[in-house]
Formats: sequence, C-alpha cells, structure tokens
Amino acid sequence: MKKILFLFVCLLISKVSLADNVILMIGDGMGENHLKCASADKAIYIMTLPIKGWVHTHSANNQITDSAASATAYACGEKTNNRMLGKFAGGDDCQTIAEKAVQEGLSVGIYSTDYATGATPSAFFAHVYNRNDRKTIASYKLRAQNVMDIKVPVSKISQEVEAALNKLKNNTKGFFAMFEGALIDTYSHHNKLDKMKEELYDFDLAVKFASDFVRENPDTTLIVLADHETGGLSDECRYTQKSHSGTDVPVYADGKHAELFDGKQDNIEIYKKMYQILFEN
Repeated sequence: MKKILFLFVCLLISKVSLADNVILMIGDGMGENHLKCASADKAIYIMTLPIKGWVHTHSANNQITDSAASATAYACGEKTNNRMLGKFAGGDDCQTIAEKAVQEGLSVGIYSTDYATGATPSAFFAHVYNRNDRKTIASYKLRAQNVMDIKVPVSKISQEVEAALNKLKNNTKGFFAMFEGALIDTYSHHNKLDKMKEELYDFDLAVKFASDFVRENPDTTLIVLADHETGGLSDECRYTQKSHSGTDVPVYADGKHAELFDGKQDNIEIYKKMYQILFEN
C-alpha cells in the first residue's frame, strides 16, 4: 500500500513539475530578408532553431495586415480588421490567450520595446476598435497589470528575458510569455537598414536567452515569428517601400512542441497551437 501511495505521489509531482510553458517572441516587421540581410554581418541564432515554418498574415479586411490585427490573430485565434485590438471583426471582445492563461491560474508576462500603448503588446490584454484609442488601452493595461507582469516599454528586450522567465517559471501550473522587438518595424518603416540590424541583433540575443531557458526547462515551447513584413526588403538588402507588405513571414520553433509549427500555416493557427500546448495537454 505504501509503495502504491509513493508512486501516486511521484506521479502527481511529475505532472505538476512538467506544466507546459509557451514563450512567444515577435520580431515586429521581421521578414525572411531581414534575417538574411542581418546575417551577412553577424551570425543569427534564430536561423539555427530546429523547426522552421511560414505564416500567412492577412487580416479580415485587407491582404496587408497591420500590427493590431496580426497581434490579435495571435492573441485570439480569429481574423480581425486592421486597427482593431482584442476584438473579433464583428466588434465583440475576444478572450486573449493571456487572459485565458490568467483564468486557468498560469503566470503571464508581456514585454516589449514598443511605446506604452503599442499595438502588439496591447492586443494581449486590451479590447478597442482603434489602436489609437490610447486612453482606453492605458486603462486596460492598468487593470491587466494586477494579474500579468507587463513591462512596456523596455529599452532592450534582451535585458528582460532571463529575469522574466525565471520569475514566471515559479508557477507550477505553467506560464505564457510574449516578448516583442518592436523597433525592427520602426526602422524598416524609415528604411534605416543599419538601425534595423541593431534592433534585430538585440532581439536575436533575446531569442538565444530564451532558447537557453528551453534547454534547462524542457517543458517549454519557444515560438519566434513576425506579425508581418515591413519595407519590402529585397534579396539585395534594399528596401522597396516604407509600408508593410503581404508576404509570408518565417516562424521558428524550439522545445517540447516545436514540431507543431513546421510547414505553412495561417496566423490564427499559431493561437490554436499555443492553446493546445497550454490548455489541452
């Protein structure tokens, strides 16, 4: 009887200690050629991750998405219209994966180099018709900070990863973390290639730290992608426009469920796969 009880306790401990975690890392505006052009000067760790796939990024009302609609697709698993955050295209609020994680007792962290009410981080906790409704977004952020670790903006995303993940992992139910390198997009809008590379190198270092965490915490899945491509960066490393393009973006993955992100997929499928990892295993 004692032996059976001991085995049962061990099983419970094993299940608790192996709660699944998801780290979602978004290089805003980071297309395939952003990585290739940056790798001409310095090795890019992201490109060494074991799984690579592709993501279609169009929004509900446009073949070329903005950050609000794309981040909402990742956060909610449904297409929405450009400029809308945390809402379905019809206007109803959607429960984000971050909000679901809080509801289920997981820890949540949101970190970005974007401005305080930036579209990508806000998509995980705010619900507004227009991304420029900064007053309402700020009120959502204030409330969300009671249940999520939110740091927006930060100066360098690489400086946040280790401390954030070591804090979040203390929850035995698991965690969801989103890290964004926002200025890859900003400098691409201005066609500033060298500045874009600097931001991408810092984002890449953040990914390396996250991957190291995965090595030490094998119950974790790391997903690295973009919300869209910005600047129409060519194979010759020249910008061809100052806006977003509709080209597919790469997704790289590492860790426990990395194979789920292989191949071609729509951006709403990223949400569905993260949901499966966090809540259905």
